[in-house]
Amino acid sequence: MHAHAPQSSAKRSAKGNNTKGSKRRIRFLVVVLLCFMSWAGVTVWDQFGKLHAKSAVVNGLEQQLAEAKKVNEDTKREIRRLNDNEYLEQIIRRDMHYKRTGETDLTLPKAAQ
Repeated sequence: MHAHAPQSSAKRSAKGNNTKGSKRRIRFLVVVLLCFMSWAGVTVWDQFGKLHAKSAVVNGLEQQLAEAKKVNEDTKREIRRLNDNEYLEQIIRRDMHYKRTGETDLTLPKAAQ
């Protein structure tokens, strides 16, 4: 039975080394995992900042697009109206003070304020 005693102590010392090694491996893996998670967190934070900046740019561009569409519609409406002879006559009479032959221009003086 004494012969078995040295084997068991050898097994114990091997087991002790094994637990020390496994603890080291686990600690190393935890450190690596923490480093990775820190890097991932910083990257995600940076991406959120960039996303916010791009969202502001997109909102500004959408506003410009809406304004451009409104100007475009107004211009199209004015073009359609300019193809109407009655509208052209109104503009010519109002802006250029033209009148037909035999017409008298009735212009009222503006009241002084």
